[in-house]
Amino acid sequence: MPTYSYECEKGHLFDRYLPLAEYDAPQHCSCGAGSRQLILAPQIMVRKDIHYDSPIDGRPITSERARADDLARSNCIPYDPGMKQDAACRRAEADAALERRIDDTVEAEIEKMPSEKRERLQRELDGGMEVEPLRLTPGVKPLRVTTGHA
Repeated sequence: MPTYSYECEKGHLFDRYLPLAEYDAPQHCSCGAGSRQLILAPQIMVRKDIHYDSPIDGRPITSERARADDLARSNCIPYDPGMKQDAACRRAEADAALERRIDDTVEAEIEKMPSEKRERLQRELDGGMEVEPLRLTPGVKPLRVTTGHA
């Protein structure tokens, strides 16, 4: 069924899906006003040319359907250029959240220390001692990396 565009006397634009037999029938806007039919350029959809071999299994991909099947078969989704930015943002947010949890844990552990030990730690830090946080995973032996100075 063709789509016809109209403009009512009050300036509202609307479309109607009408059979060809009702092409000349007067149409009224939802506001109740009469309308006139607009002549607009037709909307044309151009499909992109698809022709490549699947990087997963080498099958030829020559249509949107074949592409969708290939993506589904390999459990993939269509690539969107914003995906890299989204992933980078999620990584940055996760890293920031981890750093906040680490800071909170360190502060909580320092608060649990006896006052003498806390004071000694503060004196050492004030004296120029450097602290290197070490992240440990339970059950995994830590890997020590040292850099030699000549």
